[in-house]
Amino acid sequence: MISLPEKPSIEEETTFDTFEIDNQIFKNGEYIQKTKDKNPKIKDKFKLLEGLNEEELKQKDENSNFPKYFSQITTAQFIYIGVLSNQLKRVQYGYSKMQYDDQYFGEYLGEYKNEIKDGFGIYKFRPNDECQDIYIGEYKNDSKTGYGLYLKIFKFIEDESTGKPILINFSCGFGEFENDTFKKGKIFTVQNDVETLYKGKINELGVPSDDEGLILEGKGKIFVGKIIDGEMIEGRNIFVGENYEKNKAYYFTKTNNINTPYNFDLNKNEEKDEENIKMVKESSFGNYKNQIINIFNDVNSSFDKFKKFDNAIKVDFENDIKNTIKTAVDKIIKD
Repeated sequence: MISLPEKPSIEEETTFDTFEIDNQIFKNGEYIQKTKDKNPKIKDKFKLLEGLNEEELKQKDENSNFPKYFSQITTAQFIYIGVLSNQLKRVQYGYSKMQYDDQYFGEYLGEYKNEIKDGFGIYKFRPNDECQDIYIGEYKNDSKTGYGLYLKIFKFIEDESTGKPILINFSCGFGEFENDTFKKGKIFTVQNDVETLYKGKINELGVPSDDEGLILEGKGKIFVGKIIDGEMIEGRNIFVGENYEKNKAYYFTKTNNINTPYNFDLNKNEEKDEENIKMVKESSFGNYKNQIINIFNDVNSSFDKFKKFDNAIKVDFENDIKNTIKTAVDKIIKD
């Protein structure tokens, strides 16, 4: 089951009139130095984007969101490291850590349009010490919309030699999202080394529901048929060997009779068994776990690069982060 966390209910989350930019204070439209020096100068650490000069920086164009700065902002609601417009709005790309009243809600690394998450982005949310949720994919108007991957981690441990997290139990949905809802695609689950794959439509609760869904349990059992709210209702169970040869198969219909919960028919829809076995055999199911682990490691590495201003200004977001991770996510979605 894939369920997306609700957005934090923070009033005016991205509205601020006093915040820190490097070692300067911007308040009510003017720079105010912390020191007694009244000369408003740009510190060496306050990097201008390539091709801009100080004269352009001083211009105040109320109608333009053209990127002007790469900076660090601290507010009551978030910390931001990334690109700002000349109106000091988050644009292009950057890293945000959302917080309110000392409570941590999540981290975002990705593209912005005028303060709104829009384009490619990665969102991390940690409801407790054990669990962690990560969305990697497309955003439109501040919502998860388009193609993406949603990783829900139930258990992980740290590698003793490297200190890096190792995934143990997790569920990963990848496919199409709309308005923060997972609509269609695949759900890959690892539970104590048992791997399960679902392919089909998803209902509004993030649960498999499809008249022609597919479930692959380990590498030995295939189910094709009707699934409602994650439960197999009617369809064909096919058992295969290590070389994907069919061992046995039967068709069942679940009934409400507690004494005879299933009606079996061994031969119904038998003609499609080989077709379904071939489809599973040719899929990348056996490599999904490694692909997801690699994406997870790339995400953590990317966040580490952006958590400190001095490192972030040296990162090529497009080539070092976006293209690398997006290519890996697109591959697993389109398989």
